[in-house]
Amino acid sequence: MNPKLNVDLNVEYLKLKSALYDHVNGLPLIDLFYKDISKILDRRLPVAFYYITILNGEELEKILTFQHLDQLLYEAASKLRLLLSKIGIEEYILASLSPGGEALALLVYDTKGQIRIDKEFLERNREIIREELQQRLNNYIRREKLNAPNPSVLVIERIIESAPTIRSERQIAREIDKLKYEAKKILEREDYDKRSALVRMIEQRDISFVFQPIVNVKEKLIFGFEALARGSLGSGYNEPEALFALAESLNLLKDLEKVCALNAIDMFFNFAQKSKKLDNKKLFINLSPPSFTVLLSDEFLDKINRYKISPNFVVIELTEKFLSYSSEENEAYFDILKRVVRQLGFEIAVDDVGTGYSTLERVASLNPHYIKYDRVLFKNIHKDPVKQELLKTIFDFSKKINSKLIVEGVENNEDYEFALKLGIEFMQGFLFGRPLKFG
Repeated sequence: MNPKLNVDLNVEYLKLKSALYDHVNGLPLIDLFYKDISKILDRRLPVAFYYITILNGEELEKILTFQHLDQLLYEAASKLRLLLSKIGIEEYILASLSPGGEALALLVYDTKGQIRIDKEFLERNREIIREELQQRLNNYIRREKLNAPNPSVLVIERIIESAPTIRSERQIAREIDKLKYEAKKILEREDYDKRSALVRMIEQRDISFVFQPIVNVKEKLIFGFEALARGSLGSGYNEPEALFALAESLNLLKDLEKVCALNAIDMFFNFAQKSKKLDNKKLFINLSPPSFTVLLSDEFLDKINRYKISPNFVVIELTEKFLSYSSEENEAYFDILKRVVRQLGFEIAVDDVGTGYSTLERVASLNPHYIKYDRVLFKNIHKDPVKQELLKTIFDFSKKINSKLIVEGVENNEDYEFALKLGIEFMQGFLFGRPLKFG
């Protein structure tokens, strides 16, 4: 065979495969099976159709990144294959409804007369599928020690039966569209309920905090605390990543962060004044660029004056990923941070440095007082030469721009000893203490 022709055929095969298979979960797309399903319907056999998706997938993707969400979808597909064998279902089609793993389609039929596909069968197996998948995905979150809410598995079912007046392929497409619409309405109701709960939380300022110590290991004392927000009890958003991902998805991030900044100041410095235990300790508050304006508000500045706080004891912490946004609006926010906030005397920290969202040049242009090294990159650094070299690079960089480096995620003595020998003075992690609730 002509080598060029062979290469061309391989390329066309790969294009065809990518068009017909979902690269995320490895399943074929439902379009491949329209003719097979049509033949079953033409025999007047009912088909049980299950539409399966992760209801809070978009929220999880923002917290975990798409790689973990892809793995969750792969886990779901793998579990389904095992489950169907376990409950004795032999004839089925398992496919993806669209590229990218948005939702899975499970079609169960019986050409051998062994099972009765009716409403009872449909509902019974819906619950089995949902519960088994929910458990599998929850286990994945725990196994990987991911700081995120559990996935919410949605399973919608219906029976497709032959309609003599409608072409089978068209009937299948219509049923899929109906299921997608139904799932969309459920998601909209969920979003409405979540939005209502979050708006209520914001209006009532029902946000509490725990405070994790940041330690100066050279002087063997607590240098400051990072304020970590917690949603109200029973809200399901007790972890900050989940709470802020929800707010961002509902376009309420700025409102939430304003309440968080005000509450953090109140809780921390109110306790400091009453207990006299937090003298000369800095408070690190997380804010995204659109929320920088809260620092200029009368309400925020009044609290600073009321507690007689020296502004340099308040550190505004932003995540490195925000430095990669170069829109005109974002540049205006950074202008506020670099000029106005500094004039007021607040200090600046850049969080999660090393994750690759921006260049070090961009970090240097901000000239932060502190650089916080990402906990994922620090974990088990004592046995990873690549991580060690990266930390050395960031540490050297921090010294060149006159910033203090704080390593996050210090959880074992081996990692601590490595950072200590390198000369790093500021550390944060469970080795020094878990987040505390003051008062």
